[in-house]
Amino acid sequence: MHDTTEITEEAESLDTAGPPDDAAGGPGEIRHTSSPCLSPDGSMLACVVTERTGYPRAVQRPLGLGGLDGAGPERDVVLPVNGPVRRVAYSPNGRWLACEVAPDGGERERIWLVTTDPADRDVYPIDTHDDATEQIVCWDGDLLALTAFDSEGMAEGRLVDPETGESTVVDRRMGGALVHARDGAALFRVGARGHRELLRIVPDGRWWPLLPVDTGSTTDAGVILDAGGENRPMKMLVRSDHSAERMGLLAVEADEESTESWTVAYREDADLDRVEVSLDRSTAVLLWNVRGGLSELEVLDLRKSRPRTIARPPLPEVVATSPTLTADGRLLALTVQSLDQPPRIVMYDVERRRWTGEPPRQPDPAPLLVHFAARDGLELSGWLYRADPADEPTPTVVHLHGGPEGQSRPGYNDLARRYLDIGVTYFAPNVRGSTGSGRFFSHADDRYGRFAGIDDVEDALLHLVEEGIADPDRAVVSGRSYGGYLVNATLVRHPGRWRGGIAACGMSDLQTFYRTTEPWIAAAAYPKYGNPLQERELLREASPLHLYHHVDVPVLFVHGAHDTNVPLSETEQAVEALRRRGVPVDVLLFEDEGHEFVKLANRQLLGDRVVDFCQEVFGVRTKEE
Repeated sequence: MHDTTEITEEAESLDTAGPPDDAAGGPGEIRHTSSPCLSPDGSMLACVVTERTGYPRAVQRPLGLGGLDGAGPERDVVLPVNGPVRRVAYSPNGRWLACEVAPDGGERERIWLVTTDPADRDVYPIDTHDDATEQIVCWDGDLLALTAFDSEGMAEGRLVDPETGESTVVDRRMGGALVHARDGAALFRVGARGHRELLRIVPDGRWWPLLPVDTGSTTDAGVILDAGGENRPMKMLVRSDHSAERMGLLAVEADEESTESWTVAYREDADLDRVEVSLDRSTAVLLWNVRGGLSELEVLDLRKSRPRTIARPPLPEVVATSPTLTADGRLLALTVQSLDQPPRIVMYDVERRRWTGEPPRQPDPAPLLVHFAARDGLELSGWLYRADPADEPTPTVVHLHGGPEGQSRPGYNDLARRYLDIGVTYFAPNVRGSTGSGRFFSHADDRYGRFAGIDDVEDALLHLVEEGIADPDRAVVSGRSYGGYLVNATLVRHPGRWRGGIAACGMSDLQTFYRTTEPWIAAAAYPKYGNPLQERELLREASPLHLYHHVDVPVLFVHGAHDTNVPLSETEQAVEALRRRGVPVDVLLFEDEGHEFVKLANRQLLGDRVVDFCQEVFGVRTKEE
């Protein structure tokens, strides 16, 4: 084996999936559990734990015969690097656990391997090969499949032997990514955001497009059921909106002569979020995105020639993510959350059709899903949070998600709760370009549609004003990442509408963003924002930095020092331009974070600052005051 590191530091042992009040308790008790992975035999659960102090970390926990029923105490996976763990993955033989970590809270990731032997304290790093970042894909038998990006944006899919450290290159593509590998065959994603497709690669390195050309479709995830060979076609399940308006599940069979595909699961009222298939290919778990962002769970039996639904269990919370199955499909673990319930892991016994570990509970009521029309007639929606519905309009924060292909969903929201506590209404619209509403809607803000997307922000506020919900003289716009860009953009495009803005990790100039972001991010963004060579005029007109002379309201900027997705320079140049004109500007810089703010202590500080900002702008105080 390559270099090892011995860890001797002891870490405190805590319960992984405690009752809900443990997860959402008082100071010192806050605990989030997420990104689960079940060992193939169901004897272990690995996951990511986030507590009040420190970065998210990996833990392992022995399970009982019924999953969480009779589970033992957890133990920390102690790694020789300081940074958040993003993902964990067990090998099919149950010997190895791969951990994806972002050193120092940045965006560039490294992979470390540990064994599942409690007495083994060694930690094995994956050889970086001068990579800029590495991401876990899956295990192909005894080999770890990963995608590595170099500093120029070239993506290399690799299979790594954890015993020897030797690696084999599956394929290399600019801005692509390895999606799945089995028995030497692979699926490799190519194309920019909103225009993605899969290539199927056979063990000798030859490749073919998986599906016919369908411009504007997204086929971005898949699982190989059979690598094919000896007169057998290659068989796959893929997540795709190919030739359709919604994301669904397609089955594909292909050989050198022909390709056949057909729909396995499709809904006209929902998009398929995730598909997870057991190692023995007997069971598939589907997570559907329905009714504006709620989750629904469906379990399929794949053993017959025609897959059939065997369970649609109601979820314990309104939003679910990250499903994982045992090798035989007997047990399912996933992360669930709702407004006041932080992410936590629950387990479902597929065999017995029941949730395990904790008594089932009714999900907390979701905020109200509101539908309204944009000025051009396009239907928009958003989640409305109101502390005490009143007869009079209230101060309001309109908050915008990242992406643009992200989605505001009614999951755990620490900032929404802080706003409600001071009597401020919180509205999270899904402007055009968001996911969850079909293919047409997700493309509606591409390139020259960007300006209509910016207008959607003002239209969201105008709807609340017309309904008597928002006070038109006391409205703040906030957002993170692309949402931070929209804050900057609406402040300059709709001057006089807002009393202030809160822009976190947002772009201020699309041209400088292209020059300073990671190469693979820039290349993937061309169809969304415009090509920096062919559409310079568009990018300049859509860049708020050139129009900051319209802004005369206070702005709070928030950024992570290690952000390489939207570099800190985007905030720095915005701050300089506004201060030069005497606009009140405040900056909250997290020295130990990147594009995501993952430390709970930092999120507490963020909540304090946005509350102070709004209290000053709105002239409101807490109920105690």
